[in-house]
Amino acid sequence: MNSIHKNINLNLSNIINEGGNILKKNDINTAEREAVWLMEFVLGKTISALNTKISEKQKIDFLQLINKRATHYPLQYLIGYVDFLDTEIRVTNNVLIPRPETEEMAEIACNLLTNCSNELCCADLGTGSGCIAIAIAKKIKNTTWSACDASESALEVAKSNAEKNSVSDKIKFFHGYWFNAFPKKNRFDFIISNPPYVEQEEILQQELDYEPPAALFSGKTGLDDYRIIISNLHEKMTDNGVFMGEFGAGQSNALKKIAEENNFKKVEIIKDLSGRERFIIINI
Repeated sequence: MNSIHKNINLNLSNIINEGGNILKKNDINTAEREAVWLMEFVLGKTISALNTKISEKQKIDFLQLINKRATHYPLQYLIGYVDFLDTEIRVTNNVLIPRPETEEMAEIACNLLTNCSNELCCADLGTGSGCIAIAIAKKIKNTTWSACDASESALEVAKSNAEKNSVSDKIKFFHGYWFNAFPKKNRFDFIISNPPYVEQEEILQQELDYEPPAALFSGKTGLDDYRIIISNLHEKMTDNGVFMGEFGAGQSNALKKIAEENNFKKVEIIKDLSGRERFIIINI
């Protein structure tokens, strides 16, 4: 009886269902799907048959991950990486988890840069995991990058991701706040950023409690960092330079006003795939 009971407990389908039920009870919206992903992470392979038996250790490892995810600790931190524009990016709790919207911005940026024949000097402000600069550098071969972050821990993650994706020779990393991180003489043809843009008092979903606050919040209106960035663009962009940034819901008019106050006439707001205003492009 004991061996029969043990075999039932170690049946893959039963254990995944057990994990999914734990996540459901703790209000994880995609519980069943995440239970499968976590099991595949433990097994180190895609699940092909649910009648497979697993080891006792694999079951223990899986349920430990499930119980941590049940606290709303982000799935991406548990797995340790995300797929970003055909690029595998390692993430830790020292960096913001790349979102689909940011991936969309990087894809739009690739489309903007793809027809440029000249060598382009580019900057990624607040690089975090390095996902934006790394993904674009892989796709647009005639770009070289300067990427900065105020967090040394984040830069370590970004550097390891650049090495892993074989673009270390195309990206230089700098520690510091925004343009102050770079040598003063540096000018850029293209600048991209996903800066903090959350209002200081905004209440966010539980998962965001585990992400670095400095990468999320930016003063009372969420635009303190944008004011610093935009006010320096004239000095830091080349004559035909372009800036692109991601922002939050309801911020487009305030951002356009900041751009106008800094004497920028060519400002474009782009909607994301959900139809929400999400990206700003500023031309010299």
